[in-house]
Amino acid sequence: MIPVKWRPKDPSVVFMVLAWPIAVKDFLLVLPPDGWRAMKEKMKSNSLTDTRVATLERVMGSISVPLTLDRVGRFCLPENLAEAVGIGKEAQFVGRMDKFEIWDPKRFQKANAQDEAVAAEIAAKLL
Repeated sequence: MIPVKWRPKDPSVVFMVLAWPIAVKDFLLVLPPDGWRAMKEKMKSNSLTDTRVATLERVMGSISVPLTLDRVGRFCLPENLAEAVGIGKEAQFVGRMDKFEIWDPKRFQKANAQDEAVAAEIAAKLL
């Protein structure tokens, strides 16, 4: 179930869910329409002239799926995407400003331990 504060007012909003990062597939990246549109525009502007971008489009098409929330704010994750990132009966939602991630809780705990040191270093430079 998606946290209430993350749910769009319009229940027909389509989120794009991708197994991410592409080569590793650690978690599911959930992009709202604006984020998905921006990503598509970046790819579309080069996909006819750059075979690498065309390859990216094909791979992205195979690891992504559009989803809408049901009446009570749930996603029904496709089994192949959940399995690809190790999500079983439990999942952890992690906010990322204008998008969010869905992780296997144990996998997230391990990744987060490493991420905090990197985040602290980057925050010190940015802030």
